[in-house]
Amino acid sequence: MMTRFLLAVAILSCAITSIALSTDVPENSSAAKPAPANLNPVYVKFILPVDPANAVIVGDQPVVESWIVKSIDENPRQANFRAVSGWVRLDEDPFETTELWNGGLKGVVTTCPFHADITERKDGWIKIDVSGGLDGDRITVALPDEPGSREVAPMTQAQTKHGMPHVAILIGPQVQ
Repeated sequence: MMTRFLLAVAILSCAITSIALSTDVPENSSAAKPAPANLNPVYVKFILPVDPANAVIVGDQPVVESWIVKSIDENPRQANFRAVSGWVRLDEDPFETTELWNGGLKGVVTTCPFHADITERKDGWIKIDVSGGLDGDRITVALPDEPGSREVAPMTQAQTKHGMPHVAILIGPQVQ
């Protein structure tokens, strides 16, 4: 009888120990660390200046959010900008670029597409390169790598008589 009791105690203590060990998280475990910043998706929207008298962009266009318009033009009522892309999520692969816009107006594809790429992500900062156009225009934007970070940057080399194209960059949760 004593043997059965000791055997039951031994089995019970092993079971309790294994349960206790499986619920403890070691301090240096990856489960104890916050999610890495590179899980924050990066979105870019391409915006063109347009001549209101000549509608080169037809049909439904993506919305140009008010924070983008305010960043481009101090007097938003005078702004004549149209988004030619929606929010495009950038590919995280360091060897891939993401097409923002194929360069087409009124359904005609030209030879001046624009692409974006995440070129660096470290120390809480992210660098995004945007390039394209007929002359190989390129800009690099750096901003904090945290949800809610956003920036609007002009493509100064792609200046037209109506103004400069811009890119809006947003880091954060899924964008509609």
